[in-house]
Amino acid sequence: MTEQPARTLTVEEHDRAWHAIEGATGQPDADPGTVLAAVLHALGIEAPTAEDEQAYLLRKRATA
Repeated sequence: MTEQPARTLTVEEHDRAWHAIEGATGQPDADPGTVLAAVLHALGIEAPTAEDEQAYLLRKRATA
């Protein structure tokens, strides 16, 4: 079964993300993290903190 998307990007959000990706991939140190950070910034979205990520991984291991 295919999961339903949480929401659909607006045209403006998609445009900002697209341009952020274009800009980030042109950087000499571009990696997936750099590109993701640029997209999140362009969309005004905060990434999870290191503590949030650690807690998520611990929960995931506990349920595996």
